[in-house]
Amino acid sequence: MLRGFQDDIISAFGETAGWLIGHLIILGTLVLAVVAIRERDHILNQSGFDRTTLWDALLLVVLTLVLCQTFTSAFGFESVPSLALAAVSAISIRWMVNVLG
Repeated sequence: MLRGFQDDIISAFGETAGWLIGHLIILGTLVLAVVAIRERDHILNQSGFDRTTLWDALLLVVLTLVLCQTFTSAFGFESVPSLALAAVSAISIRWMVNVLG
């Protein structure tokens, strides 16, 4: 599940400790997901986010993914620079829409 990161953990901490740390990361992620699902009403009510904020975040993610796909396929950029450029471009486009109308 952790792919190359698990190999890095094993090389840093050794076979046994790396195995244990990797499994603790997976277990911690699952526990965090369960707590978030159980407390979702409290999180939604107390977070300060409304539908508009969540819609804007979703729009930014979708726009970033579309731009990243465009940069990698049409222009042949590498994936990491494409993702960075797409994120900055999406935020810039969203700002122009909000501020400039």
